Amino acid sequence: MSGRQPSRRRARTIVVALTAVVVSSGLLRAQEAVISGRDLLLTAGATAGAVGLSHFDRRIARMFSDSGFHVRHSGFTTSAKRASIVTETVLMATGGVVYGVGRIRRDDGVADVGLHTTESIASAAMFIQVVRGVLGRARPYVVEDNGQKHDAEPYDFQLLHGFTSFNYRSFPSMHAMASFAAASALTEEMRVRRTRDRQVIGPALFVGAAMPALARMYLDEHWASDIAMGVFLGVLSGQKVVLYSHAHPGNPIDRRFLRRAVQATVRLDGQGASFSLSPIQSFIR
Repeated sequence: MSGRQPSRRRARTIVVALTAVVVSSGLLRAQEAVISGRDLLLTAGATAGAVGLSHFDRRIARMFSDSGFHVRHSGFTTSAKRASIVTETVLMATGGVVYGVGRIRRDDGVADVGLHTTESIASAAMFIQVVRGVLGRARPYVVEDNGQKHDAEPYDFQLLHGFTSFNYRSFPSMHAMASFAAASALTEEMRVRRTRDRQVIGPALFVGAAMPALARMYLDEHWASDIAMGVFLGVLSGQKVVLYSHAHPGNPIDRRFLRRAVQATVRLDGQGASFSLSPIQSFIR
């Protein structure tokens, strides 16, 4: 037992340090940092919360993976597998299609939403891949090279093993991040644009986002602390990308991928006539 405590302390230290560093230095845009000092404090709090929640990971995993419950409710397993299909790849592809439709139809608003939603997922996904690869946290189950499956320890970390093995790529959850990044980005877009019925649509989006996350625990693919940190990173990324983009409409990504209409203005005054061109923003502040 005494030998396990140092390994647990090392694991917690690694989780706290790497997550804080990656999030604080990773979510950047070309012009300036997206995150603020307040965001760093929230990130530190979320990381500490995930570490605290890890004490209950085994108990929660056993509750979700109860074979008797799965047998009695086989429909839940089918639903969980279907919800689990909603990956970051599917959501980014969907956002890309929306962006493409907006560009083809010359609808700046649709293209804007599609681009920012896709960007929210992609920006967090890149850095989660690094964190998962470095930490190498074992999933609730592990399948060895010989095909034998066994339950893992919540504090089973194999550094750098996450880059080579799917079974050691648990923390944070990519599914939870992606679904909540999409929900967060869409909710922020509705708020910025003052969309009607956003008070109803927004919560519905987050309820839907919770389905893939819960499905991953039900299928014994993630610990609860994996899901918690993935949710936080998804919400953070969704909010920050959208807010930054609308606060800095001339940023390199939007300038490259979004078509901004231009309006011409002619003014006549005592000094004569003047002519100017300015971009028309496709959103409402």
